[in-house]
Amino acid sequence: MLEKGDGPVLLETITDRFSGHSPSDASSYRMKEEIEAWQSVDPLDSFSAELKRVGVLDDAARDALIEKTRTAMAKVCRLATDLEVSPRIPSEKIGELMFSNRRCESYDESRKPELLLAHDENPRVQALAKKSRAGVVDGKPVSKNKVFQYRDAIFEAVLHRFENDPTLIAYGEENRDWGGAFACYRGLTESLPYHRLFNSPISEAAIVGTAVGYALEGGRALIELMYCDFIGRAGDEIFNQLAKWQSMSAGILEMPVVLRVSVGSKYGAQHSQDWCAIVSHIPGLKVVFPSTPYDAKGLLNTALAGSDPVIFFESQRLYDIGELFEPEVPADYYEIPIGPPAKRRSGTDLTMITVGATLYRALEAADQLQERYGMSCDVFDCRSINPLDYEPLVESVKRTGRVVLSSDACERGSVMQDIANNLSQLAFDYLDAPPVVVGSRNWITPGAEVEEDFFPQPNWILDAIHERIVPLDGHKLTTNPTNGELVRRNREGV
Repeated sequence: MLEKGDGPVLLETITDRFSGHSPSDASSYRMKEEIEAWQSVDPLDSFSAELKRVGVLDDAARDALIEKTRTAMAKVCRLATDLEVSPRIPSEKIGELMFSNRRCESYDESRKPELLLAHDENPRVQALAKKSRAGVVDGKPVSKNKVFQYRDAIFEAVLHRFENDPTLIAYGEENRDWGGAFACYRGLTESLPYHRLFNSPISEAAIVGTAVGYALEGGRALIELMYCDFIGRAGDEIFNQLAKWQSMSAGILEMPVVLRVSVGSKYGAQHSQDWCAIVSHIPGLKVVFPSTPYDAKGLLNTALAGSDPVIFFESQRLYDIGELFEPEVPADYYEIPIGPPAKRRSGTDLTMITVGATLYRALEAADQLQERYGMSCDVFDCRSINPLDYEPLVESVKRTGRVVLSSDACERGSVMQDIANNLSQLAFDYLDAPPVVVGSRNWITPGAEVEEDFFPQPNWILDAIHERIVPLDGHKLTTNPTNGELVRRNREGV
């Protein structure tokens, strides 16, 4: 088959290790007869015997080859263990090698990207030209059918990189033809040959593992796990392979892999979890979670032009929203740096910090605080989780003295808890109350019919402020005009 050019061929081979897997393994759990049985069919001996039978290899050549290999391996081991020849890297350098932090337009500038259509001939590009890139026009939200959506922003960023990097490949479950589970890739099929965009088997470990291998060989991969919950199926590939090869290679290798993951709702306990905290805990991974179309396109552009592994979280609740914070989503290429949070609203009395779709619920709570109690809020969207620039957050907390944090992840052990802990240390002397985290219930996710009892709601945020930060029914916040510090005064003026 290989000679006819009908390959590739997958060979499944069964072998055995004769000795323990490490020097501390004495193989005491194995029978002598078992080991001898496997040694009798040693593939090296069997193969050399077959080569001798067909006249390709004689005993002298075989012995010489074995001795040459042993000599080479002994030399390699001596060099690797000689601290003068191979000194150990200083431990403090390990952190510097986790990310290559390189911008790379293309991983092969010698060839042109393979495309089936010119950019302007793509049917989705043509359809998007008719949509409103602003989410609000004349003070009114543009309808979902007419507005440039979050999923459209993902599409534009992906198409741009496909048109500029011939090594880029994208794959995952139902990525081609169907356009992905949430229609972000709809229209790419028309522009890309199958070997650049294709469907994968239902094997998350295989999806991530092959992407790691492809990147190590000099390509760029964009892969998708349909639901965040399936990260567990690729745990080793994400946590031990994707995250660590750059540092383990002392910065020689790069890992330009972007892993798109959707954070869900409506699908119950095994398909609706936010696992940002699990991923952000692992050194060697950059983690982002854009909440607007503008940020989705800009951050994905940045990730796809970089040289590091990026876990790109997307909320299923946001795929059909338009842009509400920027005048519009530019049709041209632009990038957003990974690190700085986005300030969505300015205020003086309270700092709100969110990750993901909870941004919009926090804004509803901020509106109610303004209308009912005359309190204004700084509202920050942590579109970047790792790295995260704390300076804007700290400066805000220093001014307001109070902070509430919220996301759709379960409250216990969430990213918001980590941010709250860091703010407690960075701005301790300025806090009038401990940071308060409002997350989802510490339960498994229930069915869609009762999700409002599980995911954070605007009134949850108000209750948390009232109960743990400042009693809304008994105090009023005002600003001292002489020094700008916030002073709490009760309604009687005490």
